[in-house]
Amino acid sequence: MALLLVLTAEVRAQYCTSDARYSEAQFFDLDQITVGTDIAYGIAQDVLGSPDTLLMDLYYPNLTVDPSPKRPFVMLFHGGGFSSGDKQSGDIRDLCFHLAMRGFVCASLNYRLGHDFSEYGQYKARYRAIQDGHAAMRFVVQNANVARIDTSLLIVGGQREGALLALGMVHADQSEVDAVSLLYGPTAISAELGGLNTSGNPLTNTYTIKGIFNNWGGVPANEVDADEMLPTVAFHGGLDNTVLIDADASFTHYTLNGSRAIHNDLTANSVCSELTVETAGDHGIFRNASSVFRAQRASCFFKSVFCEDCATLYTTDSIPADCSTILSLDENGAAPQLSVHPNPFGDAFRIIGMDGPLHLMVCNAFGQVLFKDEVSDGQVQLDVAPGIYFLTAGRVGSDRTSTTKLVRY
Repeated sequence: MALLLVLTAEVRAQYCTSDARYSEAQFFDLDQITVGTDIAYGIAQDVLGSPDTLLMDLYYPNLTVDPSPKRPFVMLFHGGGFSSGDKQSGDIRDLCFHLAMRGFVCASLNYRLGHDFSEYGQYKARYRAIQDGHAAMRFVVQNANVARIDTSLLIVGGQREGALLALGMVHADQSEVDAVSLLYGPTAISAELGGLNTSGNPLTNTYTIKGIFNNWGGVPANEVDADEMLPTVAFHGGLDNTVLIDADASFTHYTLNGSRAIHNDLTANSVCSELTVETAGDHGIFRNASSVFRAQRASCFFKSVFCEDCATLYTTDSIPADCSTILSLDENGAAPQLSVHPNPFGDAFRIIGMDGPLHLMVCNAFGQVLFKDEVSDGQVQLDVAPGIYFLTAGRVGSDRTSTTKLVRY
């Protein structure tokens, strides 16, 4: 137990940094990002029975520029209906660059494609893709030291079918998928295609996923168990007819829960979930140049997970991420470089790094004082309407103050 507490403190010290690393702000320049392309992580039979070499691209801050001994890892999967797409197609490549420039190590993967366009054919294609996702993560864990990856902070995500794949890595158990497959025919899917965790390479590394980056994806409802639920940041269009935002019962033998159904399940089970809905949006929101918005929100969300300040958010507004703001209170022994988490906040926020009492004042955009008090534990309850506010903080006994922006959702 003592060792666990020490390790937890070390993780918080490294990732709850007072600089802008792992936040919405770009921390590294584009030319400081190393890209390793076409790294083979396994070989598996494709839909026609031919061997398919499985490849990934890896994006990370250059090892000579970034002194961090370990970095959080994000594995992303492209969309394309399990019949098309590539690890450098769409904006998956851009998302990896954006995340790497914020301090993460990011992988974009190719996985096996192809099916007969029947409902069960697509189900089997997802199964093969989940097998490949597990093979890739075993490979990453086995070789984590090469890119200084922290194997205790692993995140999976993707777009459309890539998100179905990522969610399947977290939720799909062998017994669950075998049971559904037997509703389509006499042979269990594992007997036909092999086990979920034994395909692609002979590695046996185990791992625990810490969070999910879901972009207009979904998961079969029968696969989701409460003890498997993880902090999730998601984006979905309210008018998406490709992957419905709510529950889709049009499949013969299962119901596919979209991002809002997933969010509601997570919230009901007290697991933090952040869902941004573009009410009039169709399939694939905040893409191309707007993908940086998703990367920024995801970066701040996962930093809050690392710092144990994760909060639930449901919004139909494009609220900009803001978790890099620093309070510099360095006079008379005040704690330097304090930060506020979460931001945006719900009913409360916490000031990280405070080692003494502070006096606080919160004003609205017109300069009206809405809150004024002293706190000694860094925890602040604030009952204000959604909007943008300004927090001014100073150490008790000092005339020096610093101001930062707060967003209430």
